[in-house]
This record gives sequence, C-alpha cells and structure tokens, in this order.
Amino acid sequence: SHSNKAVEDRSPSLTTIPLDILFDIFQHLPIQSVLALRQTCKSFDAITRLRSLWALLLRTLVQEQNIPIPSFDGKSPESLSALELERFTCRALALRINWTNPNLKREIHFGAAVTRKGLDVLFIEFLPGRGNRSLISVTNEAFRQCIVQCWDLTVLQPVCIAKLTYPNGGGNIRVIINNDPSSPAIMAIQSKPAVTEIVTIDFEEKDPESAFVPLSAIDGRREIYLLSGSTLVTKDPIEHGGKLSIWDINDQPYEKIHLVTSPSLQPQEYSCRAMHLCDDYLIIFLLGTVELYSTIPRPNNIATPGVPLSYPLAQYTFQWSIDSVIMSKQVSWHAARLHRPSPINIVIRGRITYFQPEHTLHHFVLDPNPSYVPGRETSLYNLPYLMQPTLVQTICSPVWPRSRTATALGRYGTMLLLDNHDPDGMECRDSKHQRLTGRILTTTGGSPTSQHGSHRSIAFSEQAGNCWNGVEIDEESGRIAVSGVEGTITLFEYL
Repeated sequence: SHSNKAVEDRSPSLTTIPLDILFDIFQHLPIQSVLALRQTCKSFDAITRLRSLWALLLRTLVQEQNIPIPSFDGKSPESLSALELERFTCRALALRINWTNPNLKREIHFGAAVTRKGLDVLFIEFLPGRGNRSLISVTNEAFRQCIVQCWDLTVLQPVCIAKLTYPNGGGNIRVIINNDPSSPAIMAIQSKPAVTEIVTIDFEEKDPESAFVPLSAIDGRREIYLLSGSTLVTKDPIEHGGKLSIWDINDQPYEKIHLVTSPSLQPQEYSCRAMHLCDDYLIIFLLGTVELYSTIPRPNNIATPGVPLSYPLAQYTFQWSIDSVIMSKQVSWHAARLHRPSPINIVIRGRITYFQPEHTLHHFVLDPNPSYVPGRETSLYNLPYLMQPTLVQTICSPVWPRSRTATALGRYGTMLLLDNHDPDGMECRDSKHQRLTGRILTTTGGSPTSQHGSHRSIAFSEQAGNCWNGVEIDEESGRIAVSGVEGTITLFEYL
C-alpha cells in the first residue's frame, strides 16, 4: 500500500548515515572491505573515492601506526589527490604484510663486472631521499684497488651511475653518507690516511667515471663518523689524543667544536661505536658509555685560544663493554605532532672477550625526557632524553669466531640480523651457515601496542657458507640489500 511504501522510504540504510559516522566506521575496517564497498552501490562508490576519506585512512591506519610509507616522489601528503592517497595507503599496508612474509617478491644479484675471489664488498648503504633510488657500495680488491660506486635501483637490473677508483688496495677507505638528503654534500670519503674528501654526485652525468664531484677536502689524519647536513663529526687517532671534533663543511671546512670526553675514561675507551645528531645536541656511544653534548659553540670558561670546548651534559656507564651498537630515532607521528623528541631504538651486542662478541643482542630504548621544553636550548637543565637507556628485551643472535655478522636498524623500527645458523638447530660453531632475520621493534612512541617490545622474528633468507658480510634496509621502498664476498650485492624487494 501507499502507507507501507512511505514507511520503507523513511527506514534507515547505510547510504543515509552521515559521512562522519561512516568515516568512523571505515577506519575500523580492513582496507579490502572499504574497497569492496565500491561494488555495492553508486553511493558507496562515490563515498569511497572521496579525498577526505583517504586522507583520514592514511593518517589513522598508516601514519599514526608508524608504518613506512612508500616514497611520495617529492610530494607532500597535502598535495596528493584522492587516487594518490588511496594508492599510497594501500601500498604501505601491503608492504607491512610483505615484511612478515618469508616468500620473497624479487631477488636481484649485481655488483662487480666480474665476480671472483679477492673482491669484498665492505660497505653498502641506501642513499636517503631522491625517491630512494640509489645504493652506495665500497668494494675492495685485495692489494689492488678500492671502488666506490653509486647504483641506480629504478631499473630491472641495477646499473652503476657513479664510480670512484682508488689504486693500491685502499683498504682503509671509509665512507659516511649524509643523512640529510637536502644537503649538496652527499658523502665524506676517507680515501687516504691524512685526507677526508667531501663529494657530491652529478646524477645527470652520463659517464660514471666523472659523476662523483669533489666539493672540498680536510687535511690531517682522523676518523670520520657522522655527516648530517653541513656538520661532520671526526675523531683523531688515539696516538694523537683521540680528540672528537665537530666541523662545519660549508664552503671552506673549519673545526667548530672540540668535544671533551669524561676524564674518567681511558684513551682506549674513546672508541666510538655510534652517533646521533639532532637539532642542537649530539649523542655518542663509546666503548662502555653513552654521552650527550651540546653542539652550540660557546666561549671557553677559561680564556684559552683555539676552538670552543663542549663537555658532556649527561652520561651513562654500562656495566660491560660494547662490541657494536646501532641506533635510530623511531618515527613517531604523535611525537612529531606535539613537537617532542621521538624514542630512540638502540641495539647493542656486548663483548665476552676482546675477540668474541656475545651471542645475544640487547634492545634498549632511550626515552624522551618529559621535562624537556622543545624550542629551548639544550642544556644541563633541559635535556631531550633520559640518559639511562631502558632495557626492553634480549634477543638470541649467535655469532662464532671468524664469522661475518651485521645488524641494521630502520627509522620505523625494522631490525635486520645477519648471524650464524644451523638448519638442524644445533650450535653452528664452524660458521658453516648464515641467516638473515628481522624483527619489528616497538617503543612507547605511538606504537600499535603502546608497549615496549617487538613483533615475532621474521626469517628472510639463509645460506650455507660464510659469504655475506653486510646488510642494509630501505623500509619506505621495501628493499633489503646484502653485501658479500666475490663482489656481489643481493637486493631483496618486498613491495
């Protein structure tokens, strides 16, 4: 009847629910369910194509969960269309699933033109920024030459686009990549015992032999540890005092600050294990301590000529020696929104004896200081972090004498381990097997669980022998690079 039809017309349906309520429902659905709603009716087809919906889903499902987002190709999220926001949201969620899937999407081998014994890839690192398109490698050919190369990863088979060759082995060459992609100085190279080169890359140059462009050089025997923007951190050899220095490499490099280590440390304890530079402070891990310095030059209290001195504002001493340490500030959407420091993930391998590291890794977190005032100068009374690291967990990671091991840690908390493994579950003391595994570490900085810890271990790959010696990760693009002997680099792609 006419009256029954009128009642039906007034009955509620999903398409009559206000958009704000629908959006609240959608952000609690799997992304596949949101996309499936398009097939139900024209109204949902239109609603699920709204830019405001995908901006919300990108924020709540990806950014607030601190999930890596594939490169925006130089665009900001605010400038993306609805279709682009949808594509980036779906790719980010698919990548997170793929990280925990042991089935590789693609495996690529490249490296030296001729693989042979005596070639050893000593160093690999993804070049930050520029769409995550490049990888830097250093290959040493025993007693002959050392080669620094930049590889283009956008093609099916990576190709070398920049190349530097140093004769006579170059065994002591050290390369530090600039972690600020906006800086013209791409890397620092310690090519000779008494020379540090600052170089860039001309990505338009067709001849790889001419693509590396020198910008400046610093004379003097020193070790290089960190390059961030126009700031370079170096350390003099122990026999010359082991002095730590901060340099400004803009135009003509000059020494800006001397860092004075704790007087309680012995010279052999000056060995640097890791550094983190942010704003106006520097965190340094030494052999058994972690120290925080201000990077703002100040006049010396005692009128002495020379470079200004900076003393530790805070420090913490471990009860055991550190064999290796990696650290990375955890990407935290919540901390960034509040302009607060993000927690710092720290992974430490202790040392049993001078020649034997521990078979375990210790995951610590350096927690932000709740009393820190952002925007105010870092000082003894305004420290950005609590200097006693919080132990989160201990991870089994066996390493045996004469074996090749490595650890990598990404900004989004993905940790990669290259250690020893026996397929039969027995201890592999003859170093006949290696494994590549990973974990997604979590901190209180906006993690999905809001707890310290990690997700389950991820088994990426394993092999017989002792041929792998380094590992790097590019979380945004879903890539893992593993370096090895005989000049080979293996690229695992998961996106």
